Amino acid sequence: MSKNAKKSGVSNKKILGIILLVITTVLWGTTFIITKNVIENIPLFLYLGLRFSVALLGLSPYFFRLKRINKKTIVMGAVSGCIYFIAIATQTIGLTTTSAGKAGFITGLNTIMVPFLAYVLFKEAFKKRIYLAATLSIVGMAFLFLEGEGGIIIGDIWVLTCAFFCALFIIYNDKYVRLVDVYLYSIVQLFIISVCCFASSFILGESYNLLNVDFTLWMIIIYMGIGVTTLTFLFQNWSQQHVNSAKTAIIFALEPVFAALFGFLLGNETLSLFAWIGCGLIFIAILITVIKNRD
Repeated sequence: MSKNAKKSGVSNKKILGIILLVITTVLWGTTFIITKNVIENIPLFLYLGLRFSVALLGLSPYFFRLKRINKKTIVMGAVSGCIYFIAIATQTIGLTTTSAGKAGFITGLNTIMVPFLAYVLFKEAFKKRIYLAATLSIVGMAFLFLEGEGGIIIGDIWVLTCAFFCALFIIYNDKYVRLVDVYLYSIVQLFIISVCCFASSFILGESYNLLNVDFTLWMIIIYMGIGVTTLTFLFQNWSQQHVNSAKTAIIFALEPVFAALFGFLLGNETLSLFAWIGCGLIFIAILITVIKNRD
């Protein structure tokens, strides 16, 4: 195979990776309003346990690969799975006391955390445009979500903790997905997250009669499990083999944009002029990051 052909293959995978990461943010963007409403009706960790168990079942077509699993995959999947569990748990706890919009902004702070954490942990330096893009995305999210809102409440602290662990997850995921079978790795991640969720539910003494769950709620759990979790884990894990952690973080800045859009389409939320300016700044940040410089 010629060098040009190899370069073309790598480039195509990178483009596909970027597309899949954008789709991931679209799916994630639907979660804020859905999660905030669902946890008003079902205990928090029980809901998360059901969601991630359904997500694990969504990977059942790949269970035949388990005969090839090794210690490296188990350890790496367990480490990143625990990090993700802390991120999703703290975000969901935060949503019980803070608004979905504010939670979207604060979670998005992982965008600017990633380059700095990657440098601290792995001495991984990025071009200056990455920092410019990260700054633009944060300013954009500020326009998008902080208009008319003020004050820090305990929910904000929980979601800020989520942002930190989201950044860690992106960084470690970036390292691990290049070293193991991505499907086995995803299975281990979802298994660990499910166990952690149900264990937390048991420890906290949560109780709920699942026989009384109506059809609509089950459909929501299946959507959140398969659509928002199984698919996004596969998309992110495959894509991060070809797209670095900093670019991934900037693309994920689209999440609050889609959260605002779905809030507008599915709820009673409206987008102001400032919100649209914020969306524009975030898209500019993404373009700065993902479009290769000519120099």
